[in-house]
Amino acid sequence: MRSIVWLFVLLPTWVIAQQEPVQSAISPWILVDTRAVAPFKIPTGPGFIETFSEENPNRWFTGLRAGFTYALNTIGYQIERRSADTNRFALSWHLLPKKLILNKMDTFLVQVDLFSRSDMYPNGGLLFGVADALNYNQVRLIGKDKVVVQQIVRGNLNPAFASVTLSTATVALRPGRNRVAVWRRGNQLHVFVNDRELPTSPFPFRGLRGNGVGVMLAGNWLAFRNLTVRTN
Repeated sequence: MRSIVWLFVLLPTWVIAQQEPVQSAISPWILVDTRAVAPFKIPTGPGFIETFSEENPNRWFTGLRAGFTYALNTIGYQIERRSADTNRFALSWHLLPKKLILNKMDTFLVQVDLFSRSDMYPNGGLLFGVADALNYNQVRLIGKDKVVVQQIVRGNLNPAFASVTLSTATVALRPGRNRVAVWRRGNQLHVFVNDRELPTSPFPFRGLRGNGVGVMLAGNWLAFRNLTVRTN
């Protein structure tokens, strides 16, 4: 069995409903400021770097599938919606090798760069701790100021993973490039967007469901570069 695998998934509408905190009575939108990035030492141990080169050594999916097109080019890993069904979104990830089991790492950093069109805001983000289509963690950017931090377990939101009061924050989201980073330090999980920590971060670290890292698209178009994992 290959140690690195890809998997593309379109989730049905009922799963999406489970994931949209704006529809939940326990997850109201809250507008708050972020604080500057904490002065942490970047981990320098074993890691994984995916540049999404056109040679595609890690075999990311390319081509047309179920209403989305995938392409590796000079832009990066580009995903575009072709279907009119906006209730579905795409997950794509790789399984990290056994030497990089995130649950066993006291410190790790996972980050990715998102590129939306120059006149559009992103709707998608970073996946980590992925086991399968119904068990994963996400940091998702939506529009100008919404950030969703969630753990999904068997298709349902786990409210113990992140603060249920944080569904959005006034971070420096912008058209074009945005960076998402998740930083574990012991029993805390710090989440950053464009080098600023979310206001209710850090969150208590909860065991990850799997060991995959990847990207997600919920809007119409995004490109991804520099998917990186660093450990101590």
